[in-house]
Amino acid sequence: MNLLKTTLNHFKPYWRKLLVALVFAIIGGLFTIVPSILVKRLVDDVIVGGDLDFLVWVVAGILGAYLGKSLFETMQEYVQVKIGLDVITDMQIRAFRKLHRTPMSFFSKTPRGDMLFRLTHDVESIQNLNNTVVPRILQQVVGAIAAFSAVFVLFWPAAIVMFAVFAIYIVPSFTLGKKMRKMSAVQREMSADMYQHLQESIESVRLVRTYQTQDVEVGTQEKKLSDWKQFSIRAALIGKVNWRLGNLFNIAAPGVVMLIGGWAIWDGTITVGTLVACLSFIPIMFLPVRSMAEHALTIQQVIPALQRIYEYFDLPEEHGEKLPSFGQVKGKIDLENLWFSYPGSDKQVLKGVSLSLSQGNHIGIVGTSGGGKSTLVQLLLGLYEPQQGSILIDDKNLFEYNRNSFRQQVGVVSQETFLLNSTLRQNLLYGKPDATMEELEQAVEAAGLKELVDSLEERYETVVGERGLKLSGGQRQRVALARAILRQPPVLIFDEATSSLDGETEERVQASLEKLIPGRTTITIAHRLVTVRNADVIILLDQGVVAEKGTHEELLLMRGKYYELYKAQYSELEKEMIG
Repeated sequence: MNLLKTTLNHFKPYWRKLLVALVFAIIGGLFTIVPSILVKRLVDDVIVGGDLDFLVWVVAGILGAYLGKSLFETMQEYVQVKIGLDVITDMQIRAFRKLHRTPMSFFSKTPRGDMLFRLTHDVESIQNLNNTVVPRILQQVVGAIAAFSAVFVLFWPAAIVMFAVFAIYIVPSFTLGKKMRKMSAVQREMSADMYQHLQESIESVRLVRTYQTQDVEVGTQEKKLSDWKQFSIRAALIGKVNWRLGNLFNIAAPGVVMLIGGWAIWDGTITVGTLVACLSFIPIMFLPVRSMAEHALTIQQVIPALQRIYEYFDLPEEHGEKLPSFGQVKGKIDLENLWFSYPGSDKQVLKGVSLSLSQGNHIGIVGTSGGGKSTLVQLLLGLYEPQQGSILIDDKNLFEYNRNSFRQQVGVVSQETFLLNSTLRQNLLYGKPDATMEELEQAVEAAGLKELVDSLEERYETVVGERGLKLSGGQRQRVALARAILRQPPVLIFDEATSSLDGETEERVQASLEKLIPGRTTITIAHRLVTVRNADVIILLDQGVVAEKGTHEELLLMRGKYYELYKAQYSELEKEMIG
């Protein structure tokens, strides 16, 4: 991706505001050179010429110029900072939107800490540059151009000398800048790695405390910080070298100008006032150079930050936006000869899996861990695409339609229920924000959640905590169930929804699930076979293959793997009753 072209494209919608900012900067730049021109008149007309009456006008002119400069530069900064923040917001939203459209395979291989670092810290570094450096550099560049033009008119040899000094400085500055850019890219990657470890360590604080690995975690972070610190010192030193180099040329220029200016005064080519004015223009001309050298590290850090954000703009999308919608889903599902392996792995998780569900059927999927049960659900939701085979919803190929239009009509309750750190109401309405209060209460009643709501002092406005940690496991599952009920979906998927619950809680949640199933196409993935014994058909997945298929009673009569699983899960008395 072309960095400059992409950045300019983000500024295109704001070109009128940019033009206004440029006009303000030009006017401010013109005011910048007024004091130096008046200094020439002060020396030539007041000090040398003795015109004391003109002194008042010189002083008034200088004060007026500073006021005008301050006014227009303030307006330019306001407009430019606003434009910059608009552009940065656009970039962040564009990257964020892209993440929500990219295939799930991206998330399986990209650390969350790196994603968050790009969307926060990388954006923040760009914002810092926009708020502080860019507006001032624009003012200084406009002022430098105005100053150079004035010097060229007053005494062109001085302008040539200044231009030559600037040209000589550019070569080493460009070389150092290139080095700093590469180092800044590495520095940001190191920062992202530290951020990832911090996030992971804090999120797994219970595990760390349980296994007493606090010292290991702190030591790891200390090592990462030490490496980052050493590298940052080297980068900062290069930035200081660049800044000192700029100062050197800033000191050298006046000496050369005084030398040729002195000769010019001696032979009567220019006046003393002209030389003084030219010398006063030098700081203005070199101000953008010094500023860029002073903020070189900040500027060079922004380039890799932009590159890291722009990488997200090029991410592939899960599906095209112009694909047709499914329309109203009835619930007929056909999976035909599915073969699948996760990206980056050669292991086939599913091997020729086929199954068919009529509208309103209930299918149970069981098997040992790693058999491919949850993978099958992820394919059905279109989160991954099979390497071979097809998924038909109401005889329509899932991957030839907008998958979001199908997912909107699916209710999913999984083992790991994710709740927002928000109110109970917002969590319940997450899948259907426009639901009425009557619909909400019906869903809460159906999910067996009414008792909990009534026991809470703030009822639906109770904040459930991060990931719902203020609620028990069973309560979280009922919230997820109510959320699914609220959508009134034609297709239901229960992915080991009760496997992490105790027996009593499981029975209560399971009773709520059973009420929801009639009339809906339902897929229940279960470890405990009791949750699927009433299914119309049960399939047993083993190593990615459909090993057995039938009703609960039929599978027991086969005395195969399902029979062995059933015996393993129940008491000796039950084993005697079935065997």
